[in-house]
Amino acid sequence: MATKTYSYLGKGMIYLRNRTQGGGLLPVGNCSALQLSAETETITQPDYTSPGGGNANEIQRVGDVGMNMTMLELRPSNLAMALRGNATEVTGTSVTEEAHTAYPGALVPFDQIPDLNETVTVTIDPGGTATTAVEGTHYERTRAGIVMLEHQDIESTGTAIAVDYTSLTADVVEAMTNSGDEFELVFDGLNEAESGRAVVVTAHRVKWSPTSGLDFIGDEFGELPLEGSVLSDAGITGAGLSRFFKVAMAQ
Repeated sequence: MATKTYSYLGKGMIYLRNRTQGGGLLPVGNCSALQLSAETETITQPDYTSPGGGNANEIQRVGDVGMNMTMLELRPSNLAMALRGNATEVTGTSVTEEAHTAYPGALVPFDQIPDLNETVTVTIDPGGTATTAVEGTHYERTRAGIVMLEHQDIESTGTAIAVDYTSLTADVVEAMTNSGDEFELVFDGLNEAESGRAVVVTAHRVKWSPTSGLDFIGDEFGELPLEGSVLSDAGITGAGLSRFFKVAMAQ
């Protein structure tokens, strides 16, 4: 009889369900890593019966059960989870008389992302003489707003301006606004080394720490690494059932 091999090369989709806020299992997109680890706490009883020392007995208890995941898609929901924040979609609209203070050579970021294909109107000293600024003379447009140029109408101590523009629809993530939600994780995977046989991993309670790295400038595709803990789920009862996670592999 041929000996069965158990080589493993995993691929698949990760789904997360927010246990705190409710809802279904939603895909997180392309991921390059999903790792589980377990730490143990060892309690030893020294052997005092002989001069050679050593231990007469020991007990090992499960300590932290860790999980690492590296997401390759900066979806708003992924960013919100990694930054313990909230993600909302802000619909593009016409913005009028948005007030700012301008300085020579300085960026003036708008409250929303401007549509560069639409007209921008900048009014200098809107509460006084109300001069209309000229693009290329008083300012230059950027993806975030405008950069004021050196001009006598823009004082070094700051000049009041008002801007009219059309904003783009954007996903906005407000970071560090939540204490950290709990998630259920399901890995809908396959073993590429064994003819694509199904591998399903279920972690019942996962709590993520804020991401350890988020690069917004670089020469490589961005990654969103997460580290978390798999917590015990007291709602799971029955002999032989894990309160932490389970792995099912098709034969």
